[in-house]
Amino acid sequence: MRARAILGETPNGLKISIPSRKNPFMLIFLPVWLVGWAFGEFFVARTIVVPPGGSPAPILFLVVWLTFWTLGGAFAIYAFLWTAVGREVVLLRPDALVIRSQVFNLGRSREYDLNAIRNLRVAATPFNPFDFRSGLQFWGIGGGLIAFDYGAGTIRFGSAVQEGEASDIVSNLKRRYPFAVSNREHR
Repeated sequence: MRARAILGETPNGLKISIPSRKNPFMLIFLPVWLVGWAFGEFFVARTIVVPPGGSPAPILFLVVWLTFWTLGGAFAIYAFLWTAVGREVVLLRPDALVIRSQVFNLGRSREYDLNAIRNLRVAATPFNPFDFRSGLQFWGIGGGLIAFDYGAGTIRFGSAVQEGEASDIVSNLKRRYPFAVSNREHR
């Protein structure tokens, strides 16, 4: 199987670009679902502005419903775009590990101080139906097999790579920087 990640040198350090996993079901289902979603969005918005037959519509309920409907649609649009053209970009600079999730070069970056990163490793994520992050992983958003401890939390990335490729990425990162193995070393 061919590696998904593209590794390269930049003036700032090692850059790893990981394209999102292309899920054919999502790429077909979400646009179809969004057409139905748009009809619901349009008709409820129209009902709020111009109630049918002059009867008072339950405006408060419709406004709340429309708000959540709009948020759900925005998430579906993002999930489609992430699946189609999204990528994780990891940059190992001399002072920080930067992880950026982006769609069309737009996205957010999270920066982690290299001195505070502990136990960089490959670690499978157990599925927890009561954890919001597990649900996002179904959509290919967030999580991943590459993990490290940062403060009291665990940071994960590399959601589109398999375990073997995740091991290669971790090895490349460790060749460039001597990540600490555990918190006990600095107590």
